[in-house]
Amino acid sequence: MVEALSQYTQRRKSTFADRLGLDEPTRRPAINHLRDVSASTLSGCRNGKTLELKDRQELPMGPEADGLYQVVSGMLQCGVISEDGRRWISGFILPREVMLFEHGEIQSEIAQALCPTTLIKIPRSVFVNPSCMDPHLYAMITSSLLRTHNVALRFGLMLGRANAAERLAFFLLDLMKRLGGRSNARLLMSRADIGDHLGLTSETVTRTFTLLQRHNYARVSGRDVEILNPTALEHLAAAILTA
Repeated sequence: MVEALSQYTQRRKSTFADRLGLDEPTRRPAINHLRDVSASTLSGCRNGKTLELKDRQELPMGPEADGLYQVVSGMLQCGVISEDGRRWISGFILPREVMLFEHGEIQSEIAQALCPTTLIKIPRSVFVNPSCMDPHLYAMITSSLLRTHNVALRFGLMLGRANAAERLAFFLLDLMKRLGGRSNARLLMSRADIGDHLGLTSETVTRTFTLLQRHNYARVSGRDVEILNPTALEHLAAAILTA
């Protein structure tokens, strides 16, 4: 696997089949959250409600939970759980990013705080009629919807065609970019959370972190991660980043 990774970074034009290096079952659910990394916030919108969640507390679900949520501080992880207990984390929502929740056919959707988290909620009734919607809120929702298609395509490509190293490289680059372009962070999510997001086992996530560290792409100490060679990670995740 180490040899395959080294060869990949030197040959970016190799096919997907040549790059598949780890045997992992692929899970392919649909994306069910929106992201908005703009500087806009919902704090000034009418009918906004502030919610406080404790560490690992879940957002109460049901018809009354319908609405648009924005993280003010902290972090949310969103996903679905099957009847037999299998879980997929659709995404991690950072400060200023938004999530649209609508109670419907998916009964097992979850949203859980990864630390003490503050949210602003706008009820669904506020944006049922776009003509009566606050222009600020309408612009934010429109911007989020426009991003959703591109996010879904990249995640579909990642889950369907990328190996473990490519997935983790893309995850780290995307996370650091959304954190303001920083090169280091303390991950609030566990290895199991990351695995359920990327379609990998927690053991594979741990092994892949070790692999990236062995090649000096990243420094890993528990949940503390520092990107040492962003160019190498970009080469590794090129097929996803350029999709």
